[in-house]
Amino acid sequence: MTADRTLTTAGTVAVIGEHAQVRGYALAGATVLAAADDADARRAWASLDEHTALVVLTSGAAAHLDAELAAGWPLTAVIAP
Repeated sequence: MTADRTLTTAGTVAVIGEHAQVRGYALAGATVLAAADDADARRAWASLDEHTALVVLTSGAAAHLDAELAAGWPLTAVIAP
C-alpha cells in the first residue's frame, strides 16, 4: 500500500518580528522581515505574496496582527516569548 502524497504544498517561509530575534532564520532560507513596532509588523504582513506558505512571528509581532491572523492564511506559528 502506498501513501497518498497529493496534498503537498510548496511555498516560501517568512519570519516577522524584532530583528535580533528573527535574523538567524535567513540562514535557513526564510524571508526575514524585521518589525520593531505596529506599523512595521503591518507593513511586513502586507508585503507577503501568494507564494507565502508559512509565517513565523515573534510574540511581539503577533500582538500587532490580531485581525490579520484571524484570516487563516497563510499558516502561522508564534515563537514563544
